[in-house]
Amino acid sequence: MRGVPYLAAQLGAASVQGAADAPPVPLDSAIVFAPVGELVPMALEALDRGGILSLACIHLTDVPPLNYQRHLFYEREIRSVTANTRREAREFLRFAAEHRIRVSANGYRLSEAQRALTDLADDRVRGAAVLVPDRFSP
Repeated sequence: MRGVPYLAAQLGAASVQGAADAPPVPLDSAIVFAPVGELVPMALEALDRGGILSLACIHLTDVPPLNYQRHLFYEREIRSVTANTRREAREFLRFAAEHRIRVSANGYRLSEAQRALTDLADDRVRGAAVLVPDRFSP
């Protein structure tokens, strides 16, 4: 196992599969961060009865047509978010501290953006690649 699935498993994910793969059990909830509308039907199909899908992206490409029986029946919900408030950010940070959420990021100076892209393409980035303006870099 390499790349994102390997990192997710190392960070404690209960299960790891691709976007088009069904989870081992139906999900109570799911979050789509990617601005890719084609993921919405797949995420809805992964939900259990009464499950909630949150779309946590500022922009989203068009969502393909949904099949009511397959995607929405059994009280499944779709929610969208706008932007987090300071209160929501504090609540999330409190939740993260209580649940020991671990993250993995690689920092790059903005002048190293090409190297960051190469590292991403060559699967050398563990987690997120973060570009920082040179004047803020150590």
